[in-house]
Amino acid sequence: MLVEEPVRRELARLVVRGIALVAVIATLAVLPVVMKLDVLARDELATAAPVLLLAYALASNALRLVRGRATADERLAAWVRAREVDADDALLGQMVALWVPIGLLAALSLLVWPHITDPNPALACAWVVLGLPPITAAWVFASTTWLDACRDGLAHAEDESTVRFRRYWANPGR
Repeated sequence: MLVEEPVRRELARLVVRGIALVAVIATLAVLPVVMKLDVLARDELATAAPVLLLAYALASNALRLVRGRATADERLAAWVRAREVDADDALLGQMVALWVPIGLLAALSLLVWPHITDPNPALACAWVVLGLPPITAAWVFASTTWLDACRDGLAHAEDESTVRFRRYWANPGR
C-alpha cells in the first residue's frame, strides 16, 4: 500500500486539478448568463478566459521545468502502469484527462458564442478575426500542457513508487 500511494495520490490530484480548471472557465462562461451582465463585462470575461488558460499553461510548464520532465518511455507507459496500480482510479483519471480539453472547448464556445453572433456584423466579424485566434491558441496550449502534465505527473509518481519499492526490499523487515 505504501508503494502504491504516490500513484493513487497523483491520480486524485489529476482529477481535482482537471475539475477545478474546467470549473473556473465554465464559471466565466456562465456568469454573463446568470448575472445578466452588460456587453462590456462580457467582453472582459471573454478576454479573461484565454489569459487564465495561458497563465495555467505557463505555470504548469514552469513547474515541470523545475521538477524535470520524465523520459519518453516513462511518459508512454504512465497510464499503463497507473492501471496496474488501480484500474478504476486510472480509468477515472483518463476520463478526466480527456474531458478537460473537451470541457474547456465547450466553456470557451459558450463564452464566445454571444460575441460571434452579435447582431452588429462589424462586432461579430471583429470577434471572429481578432477574438477567436487567441482564444483558440490559448485552448490548444492549455490542452496540450494539461495532457503532458498528466503523463509527467504520473510518470514521476511511478518513479517515486519504484524507489519506495526498492527501498523496502533493500532492507526487508525494517
